[in-house]
Amino acid sequence: MKIETPTWMNQGAGQPPDLLFSFRAEAGITGFDSMREAEDYVVADEIGTLYRLDPLLNVKLLTRLQEPARQLSWSDTGEFGSALLGNSTLVRLDAKLKVIWTIEIPFTCSGIAIDPYGIFTFVASSEGGAIVIDDLGKKAATFETMRPLSYIHFMVEEPVVIAAASHGLMGAYALSGKKIWEKTLWSNVGDLALIQKTARICVAASNQGIQVYDGSGDSEASLILEGTVNKISVSYTGKQAFASTIEKHVYRLDEDGELKWAATSDVAVTRVDSHPIEPVGLFVFEDRTILRAQWY
Repeated sequence: MKIETPTWMNQGAGQPPDLLFSFRAEAGITGFDSMREAEDYVVADEIGTLYRLDPLLNVKLLTRLQEPARQLSWSDTGEFGSALLGNSTLVRLDAKLKVIWTIEIPFTCSGIAIDPYGIFTFVASSEGGAIVIDDLGKKAATFETMRPLSYIHFMVEEPVVIAAASHGLMGAYALSGKKIWEKTLWSNVGDLALIQKTARICVAASNQGIQVYDGSGDSEASLILEGTVNKISVSYTGKQAFASTIEKHVYRLDEDGELKWAATSDVAVTRVDSHPIEPVGLFVFEDRTILRAQWY
């Protein structure tokens, strides 16, 4: 639904959004992910509702799961997704939100991520380590890690996962089960995003702002923002980035880290999402609202 720009968006620095659309879930939002090629979004709420939204946040499909999804991860193609119910129930879903299979993972899960084509799901353990589950629900690989991984993303161009723990560890892992590299992080981590074109890694590093690393995990740049940065998302080329802080600040940045827009929300932001190409960003709020912001 198209809406007028909220007052708080116009009270910051830079150019506020030119066009806004909104969606409001039936209950608090527990999961969200975007489909970069299909351009749709998937949302889960506290009463077990699962929504597929079109690019303007209209509801295309809706279903009820047996219990609320604690985490969601969807393929870029939009054809398949994975949902984590409770601590250890993994569900595979199709494009129509129909359940294909449900399996029990033999540990408490700290994070999940499905690959861009919807074949493999990386499942991290809260005790450290991870497994890869294939499209038939079978274990395809096992990993050992020094710490539990919480923030997990697949590379688009190669079968590699980049992941970070909430503190102290970031690594790259091949789907075969091989560790490519691991690095020690000296900050708390609230989120992680990949610049797919250059393989750079952007970390929401709390009071250390946004930390940028190259494809080998070596530090490249640091961007300090006002507040404690807890969420980040970047476009495919890195031309655009969105970030939020615990103090409810939201930022839109360009590829050089220059501020394009900043404001302070009335409600806490739980997720930010950058469109892969267009000047569009999504903000998921604690009050079960999602806003789609577009610039001309």
